[in-house]
Amino acid sequence: MTEKSKLNRRFFMKSAGATALLGSAIGSGVAIPFSASAKGMGHTSMSVAYDLNEDFNRIGSGDAKWDGIRKANRPHDVKFPMGVADMDFRTLPHITEALQKRLNHQNWGYEGPPADYLDNIVAWNKTRYDQGVPKGNIVNCIGVLDGVLSILRSFNPGGAKVLIHTPGYSGFFSVIHSAQFMEVENPLKLVDGRYEVDYDLMAEQIDADDIKVFLLCNPQNPTGNCWTADEMKKMGDICNSRGVLVVADEIHCDFVNKHSKYIPYASLGEEYAMNSFTLKSTSKSFNLAAHRTGYMFTDNTEYMDKVKSEGHQRGLLHTMGTIAANAAYKHGAQYMDDMRSYIDGNSHFLEKFCAENMKDVKYKVHEGTYLAWLDCSAVAKKLGGAEEGQRVGDLLKAFFIEKAGVNVNPGENYGKNGVGYMRMNLGTTHAKLHGALNAMKTAIDAL
Repeated sequence: MTEKSKLNRRFFMKSAGATALLGSAIGSGVAIPFSASAKGMGHTSMSVAYDLNEDFNRIGSGDAKWDGIRKANRPHDVKFPMGVADMDFRTLPHITEALQKRLNHQNWGYEGPPADYLDNIVAWNKTRYDQGVPKGNIVNCIGVLDGVLSILRSFNPGGAKVLIHTPGYSGFFSVIHSAQFMEVENPLKLVDGRYEVDYDLMAEQIDADDIKVFLLCNPQNPTGNCWTADEMKKMGDICNSRGVLVVADEIHCDFVNKHSKYIPYASLGEEYAMNSFTLKSTSKSFNLAAHRTGYMFTDNTEYMDKVKSEGHQRGLLHTMGTIAANAAYKHGAQYMDDMRSYIDGNSHFLEKFCAENMKDVKYKVHEGTYLAWLDCSAVAKKLGGAEEGQRVGDLLKAFFIEKAGVNVNPGENYGKNGVGYMRMNLGTTHAKLHGALNAMKTAIDAL
């Protein structure tokens, strides 16, 4: 038996029940059912090619999500770390195969990325999103935020404030501060369970603070919005008419629930593509954060030349990281589809669980990302509210860790209007999600 065959046997379809159904399901297109514990709780079908229900143990690997959180919160036992935004599934087997093949070579001289690395980035975006990524204007970056930092330093030399939507990705705050700038929060408005942009305020803020850069998150972390073409054109028109650069962080683009659609900002038209940068990475889509692989691109060659000339790092990534990313884009389409379906099931399960069993926590199925934005304000009220100098989110975080063994992220990490909310990671098995929710319910019921 070849090494590749051994790896496939080890990693593909570990569940005996799923294996028995695999052949007929693929041939007929019939969905394979989840385990009995998942039926009726939002899950309608399981992975066709990969067993995402596998209880894959990450403890002991030194990762931030499991080992780091558990160590930081001793003596409390954090059985369900649901904060850090990475996933608990075993990696795509083709990635392991590609890395193992390179390891077996046993020589580590100077080496560039795989010859078809850029071609596979272009192909992935074209095939899945009909987005034409300009191959000649793709530049590597250690991570999306590293690319954002280079762009900020290149296009905001006067130190103007930077516009962001809030609730918004917490990393935007840190990278803006790293560039020695300050943010302006444009608070999103919650309307009928979905966040909307205050366009008039957005224009006023740009004019008042002479803003030169707007950071767009699409799909949006943590609200889960997949911005529509009309919504993004309104944002883009405001920016284009005022000479404001749009920097689109689209790292979550591969995670979109079934009722929604991701539209690349740069696909809106030439005027939008020419006044923007887009940043993506396999680190989120294929859980390769430890490999530090990101990339940015723009249709505007002058823009990219400016970033390079202003001191962006040389664009060299770790050899193993580019090998892993390349294998993901070459072979990961089915794996990605399976994860999207699985996480869509998790989000519906969460919505139903809250509505029926944990009514002090409000949640509506989001559109994109694998992150859930939970309204826990009723729980905070039951806890008596935050003390002076304490954030509501920190009160809730401590409660869920100490009484439920569940780690979720404070809403204030994502802006001033995140008070009372907590962010939960759904990139995990149904069993872990169900266990975390039961523990949270028990803790809340005891108040």
